[in-house]
This record gives sequence, C-alpha cells and structure tokens, in this order.
Amino acid sequence: MKRFLSMAMAVVIVLALVLTGCNNARSGNATDPTPKGNETGQNTSGSGPVQVTYATFRVGAHVQAPGEKIMLEEFKKQYGDKIELVIEELPSDDVYINKMKTLAASNSLPDVLDGKNGIRELAVQNGQARDLLPYLEADPEWKKYVGEGAINANMTEDGKLYSISYSRRIIGYFYNKDMFEKAGITPAKTWDEFMSNLEALKEAGFTPIAAATGENAWTANLILGAMIGSANDEGNKLMNTMRPTNYNTPEVINALEMMKKILKDYSNPDALGSIYANAANVFCQEQAAIIANGPWMVGDFTNPEKSVEGLADRLGLAMYPNDSMYSEFDPGFILCAKDSNLEEALTFLKFRTGPFSQRTFLETAGSLPLTDQIELSEEFKKEKPLVVQHIELAGQAKYTFKTLDVTAYPIVIDSFQQLYPELVFGEITAEEFAQKLTEAASSQ
Repeated sequence: MKRFLSMAMAVVIVLALVLTGCNNARSGNATDPTPKGNETGQNTSGSGPVQVTYATFRVGAHVQAPGEKIMLEEFKKQYGDKIELVIEELPSDDVYINKMKTLAASNSLPDVLDGKNGIRELAVQNGQARDLLPYLEADPEWKKYVGEGAINANMTEDGKLYSISYSRRIIGYFYNKDMFEKAGITPAKTWDEFMSNLEALKEAGFTPIAAATGENAWTANLILGAMIGSANDEGNKLMNTMRPTNYNTPEVINALEMMKKILKDYSNPDALGSIYANAANVFCQEQAAIIANGPWMVGDFTNPEKSVEGLADRLGLAMYPNDSMYSEFDPGFILCAKDSNLEEALTFLKFRTGPFSQRTFLETAGSLPLTDQIELSEEFKKEKPLVVQHIELAGQAKYTFKTLDVTAYPIVIDSFQQLYPELVFGEITAEEFAQKLTEAASSQ
C-alpha cells in the first residue's frame, strides 16, 4: 500500500509539472522566449520592451517598400530598447484592406495602421480609433510637421481628428514624350482634345492609356474623377464634397460615357479587372503612352527591375485638361491602442508621420511632405524633376479636387470593379452606372 501511494504521488507531481509547463508556454513565461501580453499583444511583465502592433502593405514590390524598410529600421534604432514593433506584412492593398476590415468587425485592429478605404470609418464606428487632436495640441513640434492643412482635411464635423496624414497627394498624369511626338500631339487643354490625342496615339500604333479597373480602380478612376472635377463648377464641387450621395449628374454621366470609350478602345487589353500593378507594368515597359498616377511612381521609372532603361528621360508630366490636378491629403494613420501601451503606440505614430518619415518617403518614393517644413534639397530637385514638377503645376491649376478614394463611401469605391465591365460590355448604360453609385452611397 505504501509503495502504491508513493507511485501515485509521483504521478501527481509529474502531471502537475507538465501542466505547469503547458500553462507557462501558453502565457509566455520562462518556457516561451517570446513575451506575451494582454489583449493588445504588448509585454506587461515590465521586464522588456513594450509591444506595439502595426500592419503594413508597403512590402515587396510596393513603391513605398524601400522607404518603409528605412523608417522601421530607424525607429528600431532609436526606440528598440523600449518599444518592440510587432509587424504584420500583407502582400497587397486588397489583402490589407480585407484583413483590416475583418479585424475591425471583431474589435481587434492593430495599435497603429493605415486607415485607407473605409478602415478609419469602421474603427471610429466600433470605438477603437482615438481622437488624435488632443495629442497634437499637446505636442507643438509634431503639430508643426503635420500642419493645419492635413489637420483640417481629416477633421470631422464634430471637431474630432481620427487620422494623421503622412503625405500630400498632387496628381496629374505621366506621358511618354517620344510617343506623343511620333503621334504629333502635345498634352491636351480640353477633354475633347484629350480624346482626339488618344485616337492619334492609337493610329500611330501605341496603346494610349495604361488602366486598371480591379481593386479600387485607381488609375481608371483618376481619369474619371478628373473629368468630373474639371467639367465645371458643379462637377468640381462634387469632387470636393465628402461622402456625396448623388452621382446622377450630367458631369458624372458624361465622364462615364468617355470612360466607356477609353476602356473599350484606348486601354491595355487586360484593363478590365486587372490591378494597379498590371497598369504600372504596362506603362513602365513602354507599352502605353499615358498613366494617371502621383509622384510616388517616379522612383519606378529609374528602377531597372520595373522600367525599361532610360524611361525617366522620356517622360513628361501634365495637368489634366482644363488646367486641373488632384490636390489632397491622404487619410493617413489611425491609433487604436489600449491604455496599457498607448504611450508607446503614440510614439510610433509620431515617428511614422514626423519629419524623418516624411523626408524618407519623399526621397525614396516621391511622397510629398505635409508642409514646407521639409525642404527639398537642390540634389533632390536635380535627381527627381518630375516630383518637383507636381508642386509647380499644382500652383498653376484652375481646378483642384480630391480623389474618389478620399471623397466617396467605401461601398461606392468597391462598386467600380464590377460596374466598369458591365458598362464596357453594354450591360448597363452610363445613366444606370451613375444610379447604382447613388444607390450604394445612399445605403450608408
């Protein structure tokens, strides 16, 4: 009996040790070298750096990936002893948007993230996004580099600020000067002339426009939005109105009619349904004469892995017809940290939107700074004249407006990738397209 009891006690002790080890492994104790934290993922033991979670799509071949890498390395160098960034890298805009919207639905967004394409609005609705205005007011140095323009651009009607921009977006279109010369044309002053230019390029044997209607239909919608925003004062008002609910206007319908012809007759064969990367590749390989996009693309033109040799020297920048350009601030980054790691997450947000990051993304990706506090060096002006041209042309524009990505409800943006093919294949009219956009906006 004594021997039996001794054996039983031994079994109990062994089981207790095994269970303790399992529990320690799950809770991040000594058996697990990776510190675990509370619901936000940060280390709460006080024995090491506090964790801050961050999600990014600026990886791989993304034009801002080099700047992202430099920024993250510098942050680690300056703050790595106190803050550990736990980074989730997502391979594309679409994957990022879908993942963040899923996380927003379960109130489990990362501490810091880009609020693009309606993610910010979802974070506000579920109470995760913090009002950043008090933090800006408490830090005049940070506020100086963010600037009143970016603050006012993202301010809500009730005086709250749920995101901080990281760049100013000035957007015209790039064109291949050699192709234009061979077609006997110059950048158009009117939209009728623009359409005539496309026909001339086609007759000269070139694909006129590199476009894509997948994802958020970025390159196609830049043309569409410019048509609307420069048509007249009413169209300009629509393209500067946040969350409009009526697209049943002559300006929108006329623009959709022109886009139907552009996508059908003047674009790369895979434009319908393809993603931005396809359109960019078509232009960078000199398989199209025009692409609508911003200064962040300039770095691609000198990258031998993306563009044919010498492409940058053969490119020009133009305003859209009627002397018009996009001028806006991106939606920017939101802060969803809990109180337990708020200070550390805020430190990273300030760094991500501050002078080092603004300068880094300017130099590596052509992302324009939020204010004139970041000066352009003479060396930069010489190396990236196309980037500098954006700023110069913006000052000459008669019409300026915001992108559909910024003004429209996310559900409206999501509609384009389905509606463009239906329009081109004659399944819906331009009027029906505009009505469907109106219905989507009105449902919000």
